Amino acid sequence: MITQETAARIWNAHREIETGKKLLEDVAKEREKQGYDYDKHAPALRDAFGHRRHFQLGVPSGENGHRLFEVSPVLAESCIRAHIENKRRDLAEANEAAHIEMMTASQDEQQ
Repeated sequence: MITQETAARIWNAHREIETGKKLLEDVAKEREKQGYDYDKHAPALRDAFGHRRHFQLGVPSGENGHRLFEVSPVLAESCIRAHIENKRRDLAEANEAAHIEMMTASQDEQQ
């Protein structure tokens, strides 16, 4: 049996990968709506009020949180793709850990 921690790592990696893919799809849909005159540095998505907004990058740390505003869609897409690849590596490591845990549990049962 795999540990709860390993299962959580696997779930988290899958969730982050799917969320990243969805974000990239949303950006691509916005590009299609804008047509051929798309400015790749223009704000790409609309907020809840319908206003076009740039991406934001932040580090939540309580009262001292830091945030960058007006992150270009090109840079944001690069960050999202890098995040997806990082989570794929995490997923591969967690899958290997799960395999080892299962093999160890199987060996323990046989003894």
